[in-house]
Amino acid sequence: MNKCKLLADKILEILNEGIPLSDEVVQYIDSTFSNPTIEELNNILQDDSNCEKESLVELLFFPDENIQLQLEEFLENDSFEQEDEEKILNYLCQKPLLIVFHFADKRGAFSFAIPEATARQFVKRLNISKQIDRHLVSTIKKKVGEKHGNRFTVKIRNSRFAATDKALWLLRTFFEKWDTQSGGALKCIDFILSFLEEINQDADIFEALMKKKRFYLKHLKRTEKFEAQLLKTNMETLMLKGKIAAHINKNEARENMEIIDRISLTVFGKTEYYEPLREGETLIELRSEEDFKNIIKRLK
Repeated sequence: MNKCKLLADKILEILNEGIPLSDEVVQYIDSTFSNPTIEELNNILQDDSNCEKESLVELLFFPDENIQLQLEEFLENDSFEQEDEEKILNYLCQKPLLIVFHFADKRGAFSFAIPEATARQFVKRLNISKQIDRHLVSTIKKKVGEKHGNRFTVKIRNSRFAATDKALWLLRTFFEKWDTQSGGALKCIDFILSFLEEINQDADIFEALMKKKRFYLKHLKRTEKFEAQLLKTNMETLMLKGKIAAHINKNEARENMEIIDRISLTVFGKTEYYEPLREGETLIELRSEEDFKNIIKRLK
Protein backbone atom coordinates (compact mmCIF):
# COMPACT_ATOMS: atom_id res chain seq x y z
CA MET A 1 0.00 0.00 0.00
CA ASN A 2 1.46 3.44 -0.91
CA LYS A 3 2.35 6.03 1.69
CA CYS A 4 -0.41 8.48 0.65
CA LYS A 5 -3.09 5.82 1.08
CA LEU A 6 -1.64 4.83 4.47
CA LEU A 7 -1.67 8.43 5.67
CA ALA A 8 -5.18 9.02 4.34
CA ASP A 9 -6.38 5.89 6.13
CA LYS A 10 -4.82 7.11 9.37
CA ILE A 11 -6.52 10.51 8.97
CA LEU A 12 -9.87 8.81 8.34
CA GLU A 13 -9.35 6.60 11.39
CA ILE A 14 -8.88 9.70 13.54
CA LEU A 15 -11.81 11.55 11.97
CA ASN A 16 -14.15 8.58 12.32
CA GLU A 17 -13.71 8.81 16.09
CA GLY A 18 -15.32 12.25 15.93
CA ILE A 19 -13.88 15.65 16.74
CA PRO A 20 -14.33 17.12 20.23
CA LEU A 21 -14.95 20.86 20.06
CA SER A 22 -12.30 22.87 21.88
CA ASP A 23 -13.19 25.61 24.37
CA GLU A 24 -12.12 28.23 21.81
CA VAL A 25 -14.41 26.81 19.11
CA VAL A 26 -17.35 26.55 21.51
CA GLN A 27 -16.77 30.13 22.64
CA TYR A 28 -16.83 31.28 19.00
CA ILE A 29 -20.02 29.34 18.28
CA ASP A 30 -21.80 30.65 21.37
CA SER A 31 -20.72 34.26 20.93
CA THR A 32 -21.45 34.33 17.19
CA PHE A 33 -24.70 32.36 17.16
CA SER A 34 -26.04 33.06 20.68
CA ASN A 35 -25.57 29.65 22.33
CA PRO A 36 -27.31 27.60 19.61
CA THR A 37 -28.92 24.23 20.21
CA ILE A 38 -27.88 21.27 18.03
CA GLU A 39 -30.93 21.82 15.85
CA GLU A 40 -30.17 25.53 15.41
CA LEU A 41 -26.56 24.74 14.58
CA ASN A 42 -27.61 22.19 11.97
CA ASN A 43 -29.87 24.81 10.39
CA ILE A 44 -26.96 27.26 10.23
CA LEU A 45 -24.70 24.67 8.60
CA GLN A 46 -27.33 23.89 5.96
CA ASP A 47 -28.02 27.55 5.19
CA ASP A 48 -25.78 28.58 2.28
CA SER A 49 -27.07 32.15 2.52
CA ASN A 50 -25.64 32.57 6.02
CA CYS A 51 -22.49 34.67 5.68
CA GLU A 52 -21.01 33.11 8.83
CA LYS A 53 -21.33 29.52 7.61
CA GLU A 54 -18.05 29.28 5.71
CA SER A 55 -16.00 30.59 8.62
CA LEU A 56 -17.77 28.21 11.00
CA VAL A 57 -17.15 25.15 8.81
CA GLU A 58 -13.48 26.04 8.40
CA LEU A 59 -13.10 26.50 12.14
CA LEU A 60 -14.86 23.21 12.92
CA PHE A 61 -12.69 21.25 10.50
CA PHE A 62 -9.30 22.64 11.46
CA PRO A 63 -6.49 20.17 12.30
CA ASP A 64 -5.66 20.97 15.90
CA GLU A 65 -2.53 19.83 17.70
CA ASN A 66 -4.17 16.64 19.02
CA ILE A 67 -4.90 15.44 15.49
CA GLN A 68 -1.42 16.33 14.32
CA LEU A 69 0.20 14.49 17.22
CA GLN A 70 -1.40 11.27 16.01
CA LEU A 71 0.02 11.80 12.52
CA GLU A 72 3.52 12.99 13.36
CA GLU A 73 5.24 9.58 13.30
CA PHE A 74 3.81 8.90 9.84
CA LEU A 75 5.17 12.19 8.58
CA GLU A 76 8.60 11.62 10.11
CA ASN A 77 8.93 8.07 8.76
CA ASP A 78 8.02 8.98 5.17
CA SER A 79 8.99 11.90 2.99
CA PHE A 80 5.95 13.63 1.48
CA GLU A 81 5.92 16.17 -1.34
CA GLN A 82 3.45 19.01 -1.92
CA GLU A 83 1.83 17.12 -4.80
CA ASP A 84 1.00 14.31 -2.36
CA GLU A 85 -1.61 16.59 -0.77
CA GLU A 86 -3.94 16.14 -3.75
CA LYS A 87 -3.52 12.36 -3.69
CA ILE A 88 -4.39 12.23 0.02
CA LEU A 89 -7.36 14.53 -0.55
CA ASN A 90 -8.68 12.20 -3.27
CA TYR A 91 -8.47 9.24 -0.92
CA LEU A 92 -10.26 11.17 1.84
CA CYS A 93 -13.08 12.28 -0.46
CA GLN A 94 -13.77 8.97 -2.21
CA LYS A 95 -16.85 8.79 0.02
CA PRO A 96 -18.77 11.70 1.61
CA LEU A 97 -16.67 12.99 4.48
CA LEU A 98 -19.31 12.94 7.22
CA ILE A 99 -17.76 14.09 10.49
CA VAL A 100 -19.30 13.98 13.98
CA PHE A 101 -18.50 16.94 16.24
CA HIS A 102 -18.92 16.65 20.00
CA PHE A 103 -19.77 19.37 22.50
CA ALA A 104 -18.30 18.90 25.96
CA ASP A 105 -21.56 20.17 27.50
CA LYS A 106 -25.04 18.60 27.45
CA ARG A 107 -25.78 19.71 23.90
CA GLY A 108 -24.32 16.42 22.64
CA ALA A 109 -23.09 15.96 19.07
CA PHE A 110 -23.92 16.85 15.49
CA SER A 111 -22.67 15.63 12.11
CA PHE A 112 -21.79 17.52 8.96
CA ALA A 113 -20.59 16.51 5.49
CA ILE A 114 -17.36 18.39 4.90
CA PRO A 115 -17.10 20.08 1.46
CA GLU A 116 -14.08 19.13 -0.64
CA ALA A 117 -12.74 22.70 -0.58
CA THR A 118 -12.69 22.66 3.22
CA ALA A 119 -11.07 19.21 3.23
CA ARG A 120 -8.37 20.56 0.90
CA GLN A 121 -7.57 23.32 3.40
CA PHE A 122 -7.49 20.72 6.18
CA VAL A 123 -4.88 18.64 4.33
CA LYS A 124 -2.85 21.73 3.45
CA ARG A 125 -2.72 22.78 7.10
CA LEU A 126 -1.21 19.45 8.09
CA ASN A 127 2.05 20.65 6.51
CA ILE A 128 2.88 17.12 5.38
CA SER A 129 5.55 18.23 2.92
CA LYS A 130 7.57 20.18 5.48
CA GLN A 131 10.84 18.40 6.16
CA ILE A 132 12.17 18.88 9.69
CA ASP A 133 15.92 18.68 10.17
CA ARG A 134 16.75 15.08 11.12
CA HIS A 135 19.47 16.12 13.55
CA LEU A 136 17.02 18.40 15.35
CA VAL A 137 14.35 15.67 15.55
CA SER A 138 16.93 13.21 16.89
CA THR A 139 18.06 15.73 19.52
CA ILE A 140 14.49 16.36 20.66
CA LYS A 141 13.57 12.67 20.89
CA LYS A 142 16.79 11.84 22.70
CA LYS A 143 16.14 14.57 25.25
CA VAL A 144 12.41 14.15 25.96
CA GLY A 145 11.45 10.80 24.43
CA GLU A 146 9.24 9.83 21.49
CA LYS A 147 5.86 10.63 23.06
CA HIS A 148 6.66 14.12 24.38
CA GLY A 149 9.03 14.84 21.49
CA ASN A 150 6.15 14.73 18.99
CA ARG A 151 4.55 17.72 20.68
CA PHE A 152 7.65 19.79 19.96
CA THR A 153 8.03 18.57 16.38
CA VAL A 154 4.38 19.39 15.64
CA LYS A 155 5.02 22.95 16.81
CA ILE A 156 8.08 23.15 14.56
CA ARG A 157 6.10 21.68 11.64
CA ASN A 158 3.47 24.42 12.05
CA SER A 159 6.00 27.25 12.29
CA ARG A 160 7.15 29.40 9.39
CA PHE A 161 10.71 30.30 10.31
CA ALA A 162 13.50 29.91 7.77
CA ALA A 163 15.46 26.77 8.69
CA THR A 164 18.88 28.41 8.44
CA ASP A 165 21.95 26.90 10.09
CA LYS A 166 21.74 29.60 12.76
CA ALA A 167 18.06 28.91 13.53
CA LEU A 168 18.59 25.15 13.69
CA TRP A 169 21.62 25.66 15.92
CA LEU A 170 19.51 27.68 18.37
CA LEU A 171 16.83 24.98 18.56
CA ARG A 172 19.29 22.09 18.83
CA THR A 173 21.38 23.85 21.47
CA PHE A 174 18.32 24.70 23.54
CA PHE A 175 17.23 21.05 23.63
CA GLU A 176 20.75 19.76 24.23
CA LYS A 177 21.29 22.05 27.24
CA TRP A 178 17.74 22.33 28.58
CA ASP A 179 17.24 20.97 32.09
CA THR A 180 14.24 18.63 31.74
CA GLN A 181 13.53 18.96 35.46
CA SER A 182 12.93 22.70 35.21
CA GLY A 183 9.79 22.50 33.03
CA GLY A 184 8.47 25.29 30.86
CA ALA A 185 10.06 24.06 27.63
CA LEU A 186 6.86 24.32 25.59
CA LYS A 187 6.53 28.03 26.37
CA CYS A 188 10.20 28.54 25.55
CA ILE A 189 9.84 26.76 22.21
CA ASP A 190 6.70 28.74 21.36
CA PHE A 191 8.69 31.92 22.02
CA ILE A 192 11.75 30.74 20.07
CA LEU A 193 9.68 29.80 17.01
CA SER A 194 7.85 33.13 17.03
CA PHE A 195 11.16 34.93 17.58
CA LEU A 196 12.83 33.12 14.65
CA GLU A 197 9.95 34.06 12.35
CA GLU A 198 10.42 37.77 12.97
CA ILE A 199 14.20 38.36 13.24
CA ASN A 200 16.55 39.00 10.36
CA GLN A 201 18.30 35.79 9.31
CA ASP A 202 21.70 37.47 9.68
CA ALA A 203 21.00 38.87 13.14
CA ASP A 204 23.13 37.95 16.13
CA ILE A 205 20.75 35.73 18.12
CA PHE A 206 21.88 36.78 21.59
CA GLU A 207 21.74 40.48 20.72
CA ALA A 208 18.32 40.00 19.10
CA LEU A 209 17.02 38.32 22.26
CA MET A 210 18.32 41.17 24.42
CA LYS A 211 16.78 43.72 22.06
CA LYS A 212 13.45 41.92 22.46
CA LYS A 213 13.85 41.98 26.23
CA ARG A 214 14.58 45.72 26.17
CA PHE A 215 11.46 46.21 24.04
CA TYR A 216 9.27 44.51 26.66
CA LEU A 217 10.92 46.43 29.50
CA LYS A 218 10.52 49.78 27.75
CA HIS A 219 6.81 49.25 27.10
CA LEU A 220 6.25 47.76 30.53
CA LYS A 221 7.69 50.87 32.19
CA ARG A 222 5.74 53.12 29.83
CA THR A 223 2.50 51.33 30.75
CA GLU A 224 3.26 51.51 34.47
CA LYS A 225 4.02 55.23 34.19
CA PHE A 226 0.81 55.90 32.28
CA GLU A 227 -1.25 53.95 34.83
CA ALA A 228 0.35 55.98 37.63
CA GLN A 229 -0.61 59.19 35.84
CA LEU A 230 -4.18 57.95 35.47
CA LEU A 231 -4.44 57.71 39.24
CA LYS A 232 -3.79 61.45 39.44
CA THR A 233 -5.93 62.64 36.53
CA ASN A 234 -8.32 61.35 33.86
CA MET A 235 -7.76 60.01 30.36
CA GLU A 236 -9.17 63.11 28.64
CA THR A 237 -6.73 65.42 30.43
CA LEU A 238 -3.77 63.22 29.55
CA MET A 239 -4.82 63.09 25.91
CA LEU A 240 -5.13 66.90 25.82
CA LYS A 241 -1.53 67.03 27.08
CA GLY A 242 -0.48 64.79 24.21
CA LYS A 243 -0.02 61.70 26.37
CA ILE A 244 -0.69 58.56 24.35
CA ALA A 245 -2.20 55.58 26.14
CA ALA A 246 0.30 52.77 26.61
CA HIS A 247 -1.09 49.36 25.77
CA ILE A 248 0.76 46.23 26.84
CA ASN A 249 -0.23 43.24 28.93
CA LYS A 250 2.09 43.69 31.90
CA ASN A 251 1.93 40.08 33.06
CA GLU A 252 2.63 38.84 29.55
CA ALA A 253 5.55 41.25 29.18
CA ARG A 254 7.09 40.09 32.47
CA GLU A 255 6.59 36.44 31.53
CA ASN A 256 8.23 36.98 28.13
CA MET A 257 11.21 38.67 29.77
CA GLU A 258 11.56 35.66 32.08
CA ILE A 259 11.34 33.31 29.08
CA ILE A 260 14.06 35.26 27.29
CA ASP A 261 16.27 34.91 30.36
CA ARG A 262 15.68 31.15 30.49
CA ILE A 263 16.48 30.74 26.81
CA SER A 264 19.58 32.93 27.01
CA LEU A 265 20.92 31.26 30.14
CA THR A 266 20.26 27.80 28.68
CA VAL A 267 21.80 28.44 25.27
CA PHE A 268 24.48 31.06 25.99
CA GLY A 269 25.01 30.67 29.72
CA LYS A 270 24.34 34.38 30.22
CA THR A 271 21.74 37.10 29.96
CA GLU A 272 21.56 40.85 30.54
CA TYR A 273 19.75 42.55 33.39
CA TYR A 274 18.21 45.99 33.09
CA GLU A 275 16.91 48.34 35.74
CA PRO A 276 15.23 51.74 35.26
CA LEU A 277 17.44 54.69 36.22
CA ARG A 278 14.40 56.69 37.29
CA GLU A 279 10.72 56.59 36.47
CA GLY A 280 11.49 57.62 32.91
CA GLU A 281 12.52 55.39 30.05
CA THR A 282 16.30 55.74 30.34
CA LEU A 283 17.74 52.35 31.18
CA ILE A 284 20.94 51.22 32.84
CA GLU A 285 22.30 48.09 31.18
CA LEU A 286 24.15 45.77 33.55
CA ARG A 287 26.31 43.56 31.35
CA SER A 288 29.54 43.22 33.29
CA GLU A 289 31.47 44.12 36.42
CA GLU A 290 32.68 47.23 34.61
CA ASP A 291 29.06 48.37 34.18
CA PHE A 292 28.49 48.15 37.93
CA LYS A 293 31.64 50.24 38.57
CA ASN A 294 30.40 52.88 36.11
CA ILE A 295 27.02 53.05 37.83
CA ILE A 296 28.67 53.59 41.22
CA LYS A 297 30.74 56.42 39.75
CA ARG A 298 27.61 58.07 38.33
CA LEU A 299 25.83 57.85 41.69
CA LYS A 300 28.66 59.52 43.64
